[in-house]
Amino acid sequence: MAFITYQFDSPAQFYAELKDVLEEGGFHADPEEQVNSYITLITQHQDEFLDSSGQDLAQCCYRLLDSDVFQQNTLAVTNSIIERAIQSPVDQDMWVTYHILLYAGKEFPKVYSWMLRSEFFAKLKYQILQQEGSSLQPLAVNLMYEMCRVQSLKPCDIALLDETFLHYLLDLVERTRTDADENLNYGSIKLLLTFNEQYMLNMSNRANYTPSGAKPTYSGNPLLTVLTDRPGASCTFGENLIFILNRAEETALQMLILKLLYLLFTSPTLYEFFYTNDLHVLVDVVIRELWNLPEEEESLRHAYLRVMGPLLTNTQLKRATYKRAEIVRVLRELGGGDLDTTLRLQLQEQQMREQQLEQSRAASAKLTYRDRESSSSPAIRWANNSACPSPVLAANAVRHHNHRLPQSKMSTSSTSSLEVPAGMYPNGTRHTILDSLEVESTDFSIAVPPLVERRDSQPRAASPTTQRLVERVLREWLDNEMKNGAGTTGVGLSVRDVTDGHVSSDQRIEIPVAQ
Repeated sequence: MAFITYQFDSPAQFYAELKDVLEEGGFHADPEEQVNSYITLITQHQDEFLDSSGQDLAQCCYRLLDSDVFQQNTLAVTNSIIERAIQSPVDQDMWVTYHILLYAGKEFPKVYSWMLRSEFFAKLKYQILQQEGSSLQPLAVNLMYEMCRVQSLKPCDIALLDETFLHYLLDLVERTRTDADENLNYGSIKLLLTFNEQYMLNMSNRANYTPSGAKPTYSGNPLLTVLTDRPGASCTFGENLIFILNRAEETALQMLILKLLYLLFTSPTLYEFFYTNDLHVLVDVVIRELWNLPEEEESLRHAYLRVMGPLLTNTQLKRATYKRAEIVRVLRELGGGDLDTTLRLQLQEQQMREQQLEQSRAASAKLTYRDRESSSSPAIRWANNSACPSPVLAANAVRHHNHRLPQSKMSTSSTSSLEVPAGMYPNGTRHTILDSLEVESTDFSIAVPPLVERRDSQPRAASPTTQRLVERVLREWLDNEMKNGAGTTGVGLSVRDVTDGHVSSDQRIEIPVAQ
């Protein structure tokens, strides 16, 4: 009914006409035509009567989904909307039909399977590739994500998810890293996660799609292949992947991320895909989730444990363990406090080995004059990220030291060495005094605090699967430490002293902004 033209003097008249089209039907011969008139009415007047936030459009979509004409003719009406979305070349029309299909799929998940039967999946890929910068692109990304999330794709559909498409999405993530609106960036990452899930399902079925007379277009997991071919070119993807995991509340989304992380940490060419700082944040997130997950989230807990093993033994962390004491505590708690005897002995042996290493480093450290004056104080702590291996005085010790040596008489340089003010001594005398103050190495030891177990409650009763996973993680991790000597994170710095992770008030890890 394209010959019908509507003119409204107010939003009230516009919404009244929409209601009349849905409820009365008027001159429409069938439900599909009735719904098409409703969509056309919205498309023609959306700029005039609908706000830019999308709330008015969402209200119009749900009015359609709740109407009798849709409820009583769901399949026929939905197919007509899908066909309209495929055929329409007008952005304003696609904007409305895409939103209707998105909301319909969320209310009736079977709608996504109906969309997959048509050519709509290929249309969405075209929209994503060709509509960069338009408002349709993030909407198409969101629709494709939902379609891939709730069902298994057929081999012919997976063939559309080729390496060229993957490269484009990864490049899109890098280009949009600084956008104020994060929807497209995060939406593209989530879409790649569903692709990985589809590749895994397809690999398990060993079903490859090969067009007649053509070479195979799918083999293995193309996402891993593409990431391997892009060393250093997917930094934002890795950073934001961990950021999304840190903020994720949906179990399904966490599982998608953990599956990809497991593949990355078990693929030799991608062992060091992430920066070390990102791995530290990931360790913080894993520890937090393992502590906080409720009892009923057993499958998610197992997924975190499966990721923790290769994370600690295959990545850069195999050379310098991060948050070792916290990892041991959470694994002991998850294991129900009843670890295998061999593992307990390994833990004790490794702890003794680490204590000896710390004491050896402390004994071989050369002290400056200021350090020697304060070496007997219990307030000494080892400096983190300092070029000087000498101990650094705690704040209270510094204040006490400065009280005894006024700033007007004496000051310390950046390397904690003694600085004598010029003019205090005759020429030549100053150097003689400084030479006489050279200090020999002094032996002292630092008491390593005992490993205190978290005992907020009685140890939980671990399921057999959890017990087995905990013991496997511990055994592989401790064996790796014995092999690589990864008991500490750096010279003079015990893993017990590492406090790099910053936790916000809602217990989520604050991830530093990439430079």
